[in-house]
Amino acid sequence: MTTEIKTIHLLLLEPSSNQAEVIINALRNRGFAVRATQVLTPEELSRALEKGISDLLLANLNHTDLTPRQAIEQIASFGRDIPAILLMERHDDELLIDAMNYGARDGVIKDNQELLCLKIERELIALENRRKKIQAELNLKATEKRCTLLLDNSQDAIAYVHDGMHVYANNAYLELFEYSDIDELLCMPALDMIAKDSQDEFRQHLKSSAGTSDQQNFSFTGTKSDMGQFEAIMTLSAANYDEEVCTQLIIRSAADNAELEDKLRELSAQDTLTDLYNKNYFLEQLQVAIESATEKSNTFNVLYIEYDQYSKILSEYGIAGVDLFTVDCARWLSQHVPEEHNLARMADHSFALLLPDNSASKARNLAEELCKNITEHLFDVEGHTLKISLSIGICPVGDSSEDANQVITDAHSTAKRVENGNGYKVFNKAIKDAGNKQDADMLEKVQDAIESGRIQLMFQPIVKLHGEEKSLYQVLLRLSDKQGNMLDTSKVFPIAKAAGLGEKLDRWIIKQTLKSMLTQKVPASTQLFVSLSSTSLIDETLVSFISKTFSAAKLNKQSIVFQVEEVDAVNHLKRVITLCADLKEKGYSVCLSSYGDDPEQKMLIDQLDPDFVKLADSLTQKIHEDENASEQVVQLLDEVHNRDKLSIIPRVEEAAMLAALWPMNVRYIQGYYLQRPGLKMDYDFSSSGF
Repeated sequence: MTTEIKTIHLLLLEPSSNQAEVIINALRNRGFAVRATQVLTPEELSRALEKGISDLLLANLNHTDLTPRQAIEQIASFGRDIPAILLMERHDDELLIDAMNYGARDGVIKDNQELLCLKIERELIALENRRKKIQAELNLKATEKRCTLLLDNSQDAIAYVHDGMHVYANNAYLELFEYSDIDELLCMPALDMIAKDSQDEFRQHLKSSAGTSDQQNFSFTGTKSDMGQFEAIMTLSAANYDEEVCTQLIIRSAADNAELEDKLRELSAQDTLTDLYNKNYFLEQLQVAIESATEKSNTFNVLYIEYDQYSKILSEYGIAGVDLFTVDCARWLSQHVPEEHNLARMADHSFALLLPDNSASKARNLAEELCKNITEHLFDVEGHTLKISLSIGICPVGDSSEDANQVITDAHSTAKRVENGNGYKVFNKAIKDAGNKQDADMLEKVQDAIESGRIQLMFQPIVKLHGEEKSLYQVLLRLSDKQGNMLDTSKVFPIAKAAGLGEKLDRWIIKQTLKSMLTQKVPASTQLFVSLSSTSLIDETLVSFISKTFSAAKLNKQSIVFQVEEVDAVNHLKRVITLCADLKEKGYSVCLSSYGDDPEQKMLIDQLDPDFVKLADSLTQKIHEDENASEQVVQLLDEVHNRDKLSIIPRVEEAAMLAALWPMNVRYIQGYYLQRPGLKMDYDFSSSGF
């Protein structure tokens, strides 16, 4: 370790105080000064993140109140760069790969203190290097900014030339040659601004300066834009501008050597239309905030604000009307935004706020208040009264932020996600990283449905085809958008899984399933089939969560049958075998679903030892039409029944399918022919007629 790191500010997601003390002592024995904070709930983690600097998170995988995934996501929402190392009971490659995919840096068996200390040292070195890199980049930007400012305001005429063409010229240079705009020079060879008598000497000095660090000085005759001439002295030297090797030209007019400019160019931070701060000033302040977040671990939030009626106002009242309205809107915002926030105009109809050292909840509260209050205000445009609404994008600023323009871009794109206006959204990296617009839109709808409570369970009966009746239901998840349209679950779950929501949804479904059994007062023998996503299958804390949830609900362990897809079992076979064994050992039931999709996986029944086996939809849809399909289903059913497992045929949609299944001795059937999914578990199993 480098000697600069004197103290480790450690976050410990470890419920055992004894284990936490062991880790702290091990680090102290290696020469570290440890300042540890134990965080066991999301609230405790939020307080720790808002309080100050943290260097590392050590997270116990068996802690269920705040899982490592949740902790890492919460840290990301604060914009903090805090590496996480998982503490595992035993080494598991699949589990570690999944953890590193959702943001963990590494994992280690928690009893191996020496290896843990080595990995902590490595992560602290990497963290220090990242911080130094960001600081160096910030310093470089600040230096470049100061250099540009000095160049712009220099009394000397300065220009940079690459391959004989101008790439930069300051104001004094433009004034000397009597040009009004830099764009006029960018496409002009420097040679054209030299009188013919001086051109050969200029070429020679230009060539010489490229191969040496020495300055080249010579007197020459310059040619102005109106073809007038003047005598001057030019100094040439090798330089770099905008990452290009070029030549710096400094020109001092012989006629003006005794004169000084009256004043430097004034830099204005004010927007001329609204009297708010302008975009450049806001970006400068945002860059200062990023530096503060890096150096002092402060947190900030940017609010990007647009009024939704811009196009309507532009089409009806023109640019002049837009300007009048923008001024009124700026005045209204100034009255409703605390003075300590930097309010700036960013574009025609958009504004930005920088909230200093505030939590995300304060940013959301302010956005909600602005959206609500502005709809109650009447604006006047050319004698016409208008009501408007706002779309607001919130983007956190922390020590992982590097560039002010990128923060503004993220906040702007977040504001654009507000459908139909009049609302706010918080920047979500998962949506930004979505593979395409359709995935991003679907993920947005999923998260909005969860946050707005438009998520519910539905139940479809699974009926015994032969023998005594028994109450079984498949639990299905239904989400709807703001218009009440159901989202396609076949698209929802893959996207939710990729965004890290699979485990969260699974746990919500398990809790709500048990709650539904209590509120609907179903018979004690009722069993509900709940599917587990692949992210939950490799979560080693799942069984502990299930046990605690059942204990709190005080329901029979047979109340839920945990359903595993064949493809997920194949992809995570080692972990799923262990999971199924743990569940069955503790008294829970297991179902292997979509069985038969892969003909090569016939050993799965023996490996997982499930209580139920549900055949794949693709095999059962044509059994009443295709003799080969019927034979294949019969073979699979024989394999299931020979192992004393209960078989289920899903998606029985018509009477012809039922007639084909009857002689196959299928145990249970499920599908629209029996009943569509509903909100109530009210199917009359005694009147099924089978």
